[in-house]
Amino acid sequence: MEHEELVKCSNCGNEDGFVIWQSLNATLNPEAKADMMESCLFEHKCPKCGHVDSYTYDLLYHDMESMFMIQLCEAEERVADYIAMFDDFSKKTDDLIKMDDEYKLRLVDSRNNLREKVYIFDHSLDDRVIEIMKLFIRFDISQEDPDHEVDEIFLEISDDVPSRFAICLTDGQWGSTPFNQEVYDKIKEEMIDPEDDGKRDYIVNMQWAGECIHNMAEKLDK
Repeated sequence: MEHEELVKCSNCGNEDGFVIWQSLNATLNPEAKADMMESCLFEHKCPKCGHVDSYTYDLLYHDMESMFMIQLCEAEERVADYIAMFDDFSKKTDDLIKMDDEYKLRLVDSRNNLREKVYIFDHSLDDRVIEIMKLFIRFDISQEDPDHEVDEIFLEISDDVPSRFAICLTDGQWGSTPFNQEVYDKIKEEMIDPEDDGKRDYIVNMQWAGECIHNMAEKLDK
């Protein structure tokens, strides 16, 4: 579902129509999915001067085949509304109750995180494991080089397999570390409850990973 809004070029002031997607069904609109993964869905090229402006807006990404939904919401004040929306799925019709039982639901706060979640779920990976791996990477960097602070870490896919984690430091420098399948498998086996599918963990990020490790440490201390 999309609509067109009038936007003004930040370079020359020319006004032009820009398509805003409130929801994107990747199964029915694979071309729009490709544009989203390349960030084209959030960019407008001025037909007059060629300048490209970037826009971020709330978008619900829906994959009917892999059965997951991801809501992009950058504004913290709207997070509670989207959590309530996910909760309401089970209060609708029988079909929606079935959907709620089967679907994985996530809420993310940036376009990069949206694309990463899609990569993760498209390749049948567990995003909870990925976030724990990223937390370990952040900790290792802080121990090895305290002068460098990590801003963001993203999983990257090459040749249709997870290849590395791209690391952005707060000073703008970039680095990377290879994706280790053995580490992934070990974390999944030892730190993820096999009886918890995580489908209702709406927000899975490094904060979630930190809380997960903290809870495990408390259990071991008892």
